[in-house]
Amino acid sequence: MLIRPHTLALITTYQCTAACDHCCFACTPKVTKALPFERMEALIDEAAEMPSLRVVVFTGGECFLLGEQLDRLIARASAKGLITRCVTNGYWATSRRVAEVRVVRAISAGLKEINFSTGTFHARYVPAERIVNGALASIEAHLTTLINIEIFNESSFDVDGIIKHPEIAHLIEKRRLKVQRNFWIENGGSAELSHAPEHSRFIEGQKSGCSTVLNALAVTPDQSLVSCCGLHLEKMPDLHLGSVADSTLADLIRREPDELLKIWIHVEGPERILEFVKKHDPDYALPMHSVHPCETCLHLYSDKRSFFLLYRDYREVEDEVIATYLASLAAKVLGDTIESVGNSAAD
Repeated sequence: MLIRPHTLALITTYQCTAACDHCCFACTPKVTKALPFERMEALIDEAAEMPSLRVVVFTGGECFLLGEQLDRLIARASAKGLITRCVTNGYWATSRRVAEVRVVRAISAGLKEINFSTGTFHARYVPAERIVNGALASIEAHLTTLINIEIFNESSFDVDGIIKHPEIAHLIEKRRLKVQRNFWIENGGSAELSHAPEHSRFIEGQKSGCSTVLNALAVTPDQSLVSCCGLHLEKMPDLHLGSVADSTLADLIRREPDELLKIWIHVEGPERILEFVKKHDPDYALPMHSVHPCETCLHLYSDKRSFFLLYRDYREVEDEVIATYLASLAAKVLGDTIESVGNSAAD
């Protein structure tokens, strides 16, 4: 078994206080589909029994809609030695004081990391000042804090209003806060989205292996276990490993064969795989518009022509891909062992 995931993402609910256009899971306030609370408790217990798993992420939708239940889940994971992270739109940070109270509750339960999402579409429902309130309260409470801001050509979001905010700018300079820009990609919405050609994933230097597939597992509100927590995971049945409604995490992973394509995506990324396809079929049209690995990956898994050519010609690279992955896996295991020995010595 070559799958050694380090992160379990619980997509707690598809309900959200926002209804962002092109939302990856089409979340809105009206969507009520959610993971059963008791099953999330059990999934945390199962994750703690898997030696490679270290992080549990609570996301959605909007995980803070769970209220006290979220704190109980964080506490359960923390008590079992797992690092906990929440991904949120920050709707709850209506003032600095309110944000401080909510953050203290989460930290008391054991929360270690928090990611805030904002941008043009998010800000229509959650004012950007709430992101500032939430981020400042989180950093003051010593949470590892990240702000993700949407990128697309038509965006009207005032990025400077966040990154040049006096307190935020100081924290960025001191490296106590990380702000990153992520491409907002099409997902059946109505708004026009475009990106500059120089952002194409097929430009040399922008192609990379995928750190998500094989490393991160996700459980959807339908209780489907997915070997990825990417933006298009609901659209790619090949990444779904089965239902946790009647199986454990360990059982589903154990039954999953070591699939070359997932390993190849992990090692080289979907762009290089499609370039391999084009090498064997010069007329094959690459999706040069793709600016996000999830976008390229969806194209790869949806295209019958590429699958035919990969099935025909994969043996050319099979040994090299597996060797590269095994070398990275060995380095990871060695690093984990050294860290464990160091921690034991410190104790």
